[in-house]
Amino acid sequence: MQFVRLLREKSGGKPIGIKLCVGRKYEFISLCKAMISENTHLDFITVDGGEGGTGAAPPEFSDHVGMPLRDALAFVHDTLKGFDLKKEIKIIASGKIISGFDIVRALSIGADVCNSARGMMFALGCIQALECNRNTCPTGIATQDPNLYNGLDVNLKSHRVFRYHHETVKNALELIAASGLSHPDEVNRWVVCRRIDANNIETFRETYPELTAGCLLSEESIPEKWMKDCKKATADKF
Repeated sequence: MQFVRLLREKSGGKPIGIKLCVGRKYEFISLCKAMISENTHLDFITVDGGEGGTGAAPPEFSDHVGMPLRDALAFVHDTLKGFDLKKEIKIIASGKIISGFDIVRALSIGADVCNSARGMMFALGCIQALECNRNTCPTGIATQDPNLYNGLDVNLKSHRVFRYHHETVKNALELIAASGLSHPDEVNRWVVCRRIDANNIETFRETYPELTAGCLLSEESIPEKWMKDCKKATADKF
């Protein structure tokens, strides 16, 4: 947080943020405690899902490392809210955001903004050849080899990416309107439902109950489920 303060001062007040994939919960809680201790906060936090976004991550990492996006989003949002930091920090969701519904779902859990990588790469012509690290991408996207990237038709592909982006955002707005809402800021955890089993459907509000603002600032008000990680977290180290 001291470094964040230095970056903000030396950059003339530009927004400073980080990108992370949540692993141990107490480490992110430590980060929040450090923000309070140093009286310095991030401007944005990009939450990446353990499932990966572009498909360039090693399969073992995509399959087994890090918290999935939905759980991570809910945890980061609720932790910031519990420390009364959410009003200062924007959350960006990143992790297989492809469709309009993916956007709405991320907004409902707690995201303020969504990044899209894989979907945009598909629109650009990615075929998931899994050669991102070899400089031999046959579509010319993930390579510095002129013989390969010269195969990209910029005029054609740029139009396709634009249309994909335009229609995806349009679909998200249509879903929001169909929910009876007039603005993306109104999307919350009541909006999206999920099936738990054959006879049980619940909203994200039920799946991810929200914390009360500021409840993690005092040990007396910390929910029992959060107590172990909050006690383990410290402001000065992981």
